[in-house]
Amino acid sequence: MPDTEVAIIGAGLSGIGMAIALQRAGIGDFVVLERAGDIGGTWRDNVYPGVGVDVPAQAYQFSFALNPRWSRVFAPGAEVKEYLDGLADRYGVRRHVRLDTEVTERIWDEGGRFWRLRTPAGELTARFVVSAIGAFVDPKPADIPGIDDFTGTVLRSSAWDPGCDLTGKRVAVIGTGASAVQIVPEIARRAARLDVYQRTPIWVGPKLDAPIPRPLRRLFRRAPRVQEAVRRIATRGVEMVLIDLVVGHGRAPWIAHGGARLARSVWYRTQVRDPETRRRLTPRYGLGCKRPSVSNTYLRTFNRPGVSLITDAIDRVTPAGVRTAGGHEREVDAIVLATGFRLASDPEVFRRTPVRGRDGFDLATFYTEHRLASYEGISIPGLPNHFMMFGPYGWVGGTWHQLVETTSAHVVRVIQEARRRGATAVEVRPEPTERWTNRMRDRLAGSLWATNGCATANSYYFDHHGDTPYLRPTSAAQAARAARTFPLDDYAYTVPETTALGDPASSASPASETRPA
Repeated sequence: MPDTEVAIIGAGLSGIGMAIALQRAGIGDFVVLERAGDIGGTWRDNVYPGVGVDVPAQAYQFSFALNPRWSRVFAPGAEVKEYLDGLADRYGVRRHVRLDTEVTERIWDEGGRFWRLRTPAGELTARFVVSAIGAFVDPKPADIPGIDDFTGTVLRSSAWDPGCDLTGKRVAVIGTGASAVQIVPEIARRAARLDVYQRTPIWVGPKLDAPIPRPLRRLFRRAPRVQEAVRRIATRGVEMVLIDLVVGHGRAPWIAHGGARLARSVWYRTQVRDPETRRRLTPRYGLGCKRPSVSNTYLRTFNRPGVSLITDAIDRVTPAGVRTAGGHEREVDAIVLATGFRLASDPEVFRRTPVRGRDGFDLATFYTEHRLASYEGISIPGLPNHFMMFGPYGWVGGTWHQLVETTSAHVVRVIQEARRRGATAVEVRPEPTERWTNRMRDRLAGSLWATNGCATANSYYFDHHGDTPYLRPTSAAQAARAARTFPLDDYAYTVPETTALGDPASSASPASETRPA
């Protein structure tokens, strides 16, 4: 018998949500393996100045655990971490968590029909594995010559040193993604000089942020149905922006085109005074090709004296600063790396932490050599008893919480069905996987990403095969309904045969052990 029935890898939002779903379903034999020294995932790691959610907080919560204490429309990061800590305490998740336990390798044991998980503390075996490592797993290596030779301070957005004071310092920020949009205005207020190195500009829209009045918070606390109605409206609004406009672009291209024209002609003009700086900050690709950000301060930061936007390519980092391809060197005291992350579908993630399934299946090799595919964004043939909270074509709805609730419902159904049938192995069949993936690809063929001039966007939505397997092109309601109703026989269930003495017959073949429903 394995050490535990279910092993969840990761104690961030996904892992905590999956743990709660198992407990609510009466499945209590599980562990949560976390590589860091605390729970919280993204909201544990990212403590840089200005960190916060980029969607309304009312949408950024579980439907079964509303938080009436959000202080702002867009909650700061510390409040999200507090919310996750409260969930772990409220639902008794912490007693299942093993901290400082990174899973460095997952190996399917066909004889025992369980997973062998290698960790620094030793091996753990589990009947089922749920990968809850999130969408953004590891920071991308800073592939900049000379970065290790720099004699000043190097900070990363995902490993910020709160004790580092940048007041009066000369600072270079490399990268202009979602994290940099939040970091740059905060640093600019304190730094003596700020250089922002931009490779690809990003669309930045207005942030409709404000404090949530205390009377309204009291109303949410006393009348949760009111807050639930607000949550539904906010969630649907986010989904319309992040999902509907992307998938339905072909039916209404004027929305994205009009939004881009409005941003260029009105918003960016009111934010950035210098025409040349404004030109370099304005994307030439279509609105929506990269995940848009919101900020009322980022663009205006480039009006400040001492703030420079640098679009020349970086040649190398020197011991004293940054030198561009043109040979110009700017000396700085600190460098902030906001250069992005490896996605969960990046083969390099699984070369570092291999996942090896049935009959020689290797996840890194599969992702490298084949177009990404999955069943419902959760399961892949060749990986029995293995589920992903965020697999290919897995993003559901507008917020991560919708994804977690939908995915966990799917996983729980499969585990419960395996229990009912007495199955020790369950694996999604190739045919429904191919059918579902092709349907997702067909729906994305006319999406904004395929038809809105995204070639120059340098967007993480596009993988190394040129596909866009990030998004599930259905509504959140459709995905939730599918999680409740997908045919359970889309999976194959392996039930051990028994000898006359009642012991499992170890010599039985997988084909003879797979019973139809």
